[in-house]
Amino acid sequence: MTQASTTSDFFILGPAMVRGNRVLEAIHALYYLPENYQLIFTDTQPFDQQLVDEVEELIARNELAQRVHFNSEAMPSTAIIASEQLAMPINSVVSGDTPEALASAILNVARAAQ
Repeated sequence: MTQASTTSDFFILGPAMVRGNRVLEAIHALYYLPENYQLIFTDTQPFDQQLVDEVEELIARNELAQRVHFNSEAMPSTAIIASEQLAMPINSVVSGDTPEALASAILNVARAAQ
């Protein structure tokens, strides 16, 4: 994985922790992004235990524990992951059908923010 040219963290607000919201794709997209990219999930209650188990397994398998965060409040984020494609694009809101497409969309937001 290539290191970003900057050492500051790039925060991404993840979708709601609900099955069908591309939660797993959002986490897997981090695999394709530089190490300083951090994914934040907020308000994770109530939750589907099977989804939580899948999330924990994916985080462990891809060694992303230091890059995925669960907070009760949203932190300032540069990109926001939408669960589906918006009819009207918004600069910092991204979506993608695959982890690779999502990572590419996040990188586009990062480039535009520089």
